[in-house]
Amino acid sequence: MVTFSAFAIEQNVVAIYQLDGQKALFAFADQPEVTYTATDLTLTTTKTSVQYSISQLKKIQFETAEMSEDIGLYIDEVQDKRFLFRDGSIVIEGGEPNSLVNIYTVSGVLTAQYRLDGNGSAVISTQGLGGNAYIFSNGSITFKFIAQ
Repeated sequence: MVTFSAFAIEQNVVAIYQLDGQKALFAFADQPEVTYTATDLTLTTTKTSVQYSISQLKKIQFETAEMSEDIGLYIDEVQDKRFLFRDGSIVIEGGEPNSLVNIYTVSGVLTAQYRLDGNGSAVISTQGLGGNAYIFSNGSITFKFIAQ
């Protein structure tokens, strides 16, 4: 017989904490699946795929989070910066105003560059990128994702 606590039933995300303070939340509703190699951990959902270096991970756990239904991946960096995937776009809030955001291929070729607005916000469409892997970087956060 298997029993669950009430707390476990309320959990709705997989949380990944990195050593540099970054935190990513993946909604259970998006069917997160974790795979790993000797050096990397990849979390894939029905909406995206993100790869992490195992040497940079602090912990992975289930948590309860208030998330809207359309958020498949929410990446929250310390200092009130927010990055999330929603409706085929990367949504940025609370970034450094007028700072650059770069998207590279995994081989390091710059494919797109965007500038955050005066409030440190932007919505960057990933729909034209196809099913390839890319690296997002804005100077304070870097992550790998697969455009779907």
